[in-house]
Amino acid sequence: MSEIHRSIIKQIRKLRGISQKQLGDLVGSQSTVSRIENNQTEPSDYTLYLLCKTLNISFDEYFCSVFGLEESNIEKLETILLHAYVRNDRQQLQQLWIFYRRQYRDKKMNRLIFHQTMMIKATICRLDTNKHASISEKNKLINYFFDVQEWQYYDLRLLTWTLNLLDIKQIKPYITHIMRCNQLKKISNCVSIGIGQMLISALSSSIINQERQMTSYLLTMAESWQIHQSVNFNFKTWLLFLAGIVENRVQHQGKQNEKIKHAYRIAAYLHSDSTIGLFDRFLKSASSCSEIQ
Repeated sequence: MSEIHRSIIKQIRKLRGISQKQLGDLVGSQSTVSRIENNQTEPSDYTLYLLCKTLNISFDEYFCSVFGLEESNIEKLETILLHAYVRNDRQQLQQLWIFYRRQYRDKKMNRLIFHQTMMIKATICRLDTNKHASISEKNKLINYFFDVQEWQYYDLRLLTWTLNLLDIKQIKPYITHIMRCNQLKKISNCVSIGIGQMLISALSSSIINQERQMTSYLLTMAESWQIHQSVNFNFKTWLLFLAGIVENRVQHQGKQNEKIKHAYRIAAYLHSDSTIGLFDRFLKSASSCSEIQ
């Protein structure tokens, strides 16, 4: 853990005129604050949410201070990978893969570099269905997720991004556990927000791999999530699109049904060219996998 970790909490707490006891009353206990400030423990996502809210700092400010700019830039790497995927920029993805693979060889215990490397690998495999993760890479991911005791923000991001590398049936227990923890309010708000994207990613993977039982299970779960949560248009549009694909397969329709067409219209209305591009690529991938299988 970074030595700057203790200073960001302690310095801003003092700057705000808040005592350790006052902050402890808000996040759990004074001893918890003391251990965090002295690098003796990592705050859970929920404690981190309370700390940032009380001290009036953003998550980016926190992660920049604790882990350096790299950790806070996982979202930026996701943006780069998404753009490369939409543009079919295999050269950029290969350059990223070479760079981060070298980094990982030198720093195999670095969790951040492991996350980044596997995210790039997942994007390459998503773009080229002939490429797959090695058994070693799959085992590392499964072991990583198996060891997660409390799902934190970056754990969920890694699961969401790398679902296509794994057997979706193997991931079902983790998805079920995450949803259960969320129902019991054992997951922080910042993690809960990412659940919708995880469900869409898992549903997409099950459709591509023609895992019909998992698809039905995930579709029901996603639809229930949509009813009980405040979700954004992106989630709703993707769920509509994927539900349309499932209906097409069940009814053996060769043409796009109304749900798929409506999803395209929503994306066009929102001027989301990237979503339209992702829809196009997904339909192509789903069609290719159907022909193969």
